[in-house]
Amino acid sequence: MSESVKNKLFICLGVFMMFLSVILTVTTYAYYSTKVTGSAYINLAIWDFKVNGKETSFTNDLGNLYPGIDRSFQIILSAVDSEVTVNYEVKFNYPNNIPANLKFYTDMYKQNEINLDGDTLTGVLSAGTEAVITIYYDWPYGSAAEEYVPGTAWFNMTIVGYQEEPSGGE
Repeated sequence: MSESVKNKLFICLGVFMMFLSVILTVTTYAYYSTKVTGSAYINLAIWDFKVNGKETSFTNDLGNLYPGIDRSFQIILSAVDSEVTVNYEVKFNYPNNIPANLKFYTDMYKQNEINLDGDTLTGVLSAGTEAVITIYYDWPYGSAAEEYVPGTAWFNMTIVGYQEEPSGGE
């Protein structure tokens, strides 16, 4: 073999060895790696608001009313099965055929009269609790002659419960 062929063979073998050394170095380079995957589970809080045990509508029958009557009825607001705090509004509206001397109050001492054509009572129910709102009504006997038409009289109550806005970024 001639000297020039040997040199060419030596150069080719050197280039091959360098190429092989680079490949082995790159492919055998080790590093540590960890891949972790996960999930997030969310439990949605239970919302529950009832009025007199109902979720849609209710009726309070006050019976036969006449001058001299002094009674009360209750509205039971419940968040017993709720996991969130409930704000509530009780709005009185649309009185129909209510005698002028028949008055409704929020207290038994008859100091805080309810206007059946627009008054609103508000409050807060903590999760898991209930509240009883007592409405007192009085139709004084003999205070003044009053004309009224016997029959059915009524007023509406619109009661709305809504989630209290969480404070502190909860």
